[in-house]
Amino acid sequence: MAVYGELHAHSGFSFLDGASDPEELVSEAARLGLTGLALTDHHGLYGVVRFAEAARALGVATVFGAELTLDGHDDRVGVPDPSGDHLVVLARSPEGYRRLATMLGEAHLARGEKGAPRFTLEEVARSAGEWLVLTGCRKGPMTRALMREGPRSADRELARLIEAFGRENVAVELWDHGGFDDVARNDVLAQLAVLLMNRRR
Repeated sequence: MAVYGELHAHSGFSFLDGASDPEELVSEAARLGLTGLALTDHHGLYGVVRFAEAARALGVATVFGAELTLDGHDDRVGVPDPSGDHLVVLARSPEGYRRLATMLGEAHLARGEKGAPRFTLEEVARSAGEWLVLTGCRKGPMTRALMREGPRSADRELARLIEAFGRENVAVELWDHGGFDDVARNDVLAQLAVLLMNRRR
């Protein structure tokens, strides 16, 4: 298989999104021969210790991160499709991990209830240099803009993320879950990613 690392994976700690234990995710990544695996549960680093221990035992390279909901107004727990835009934040270093853990903890404490932290783009961007930010799944701001208004709107949203995080800290996320529109959507997102790469030169 081609060199590939999965950078957006949820464990059972992401209710209604993930079903596998962190150890099961690592075992499957090793079986498939992935070059690395990121654990990106919603709003937390709940499974990272188990994830890291299993990955070390099987020789799987790891990335630690989380999927954040920007400007949401409801609780994720028990809500099949909660409000807000999704961004995946991946720690680039131990310092990036520390800052992510601190931000997550403060967001949970600010509300006083687990499962309903609040994030804004401006807050997340304060540690931009420590993180790689993926443009998100179907609920990512770039994909939503594409679906609502087309490629120009998606490009504007990508430019907004680049302005917030820096060109070298943003990556366009593609995925194929077998949906009827996956190929067409990925073609457009890939074209925008190429434009992003050209802008970096």
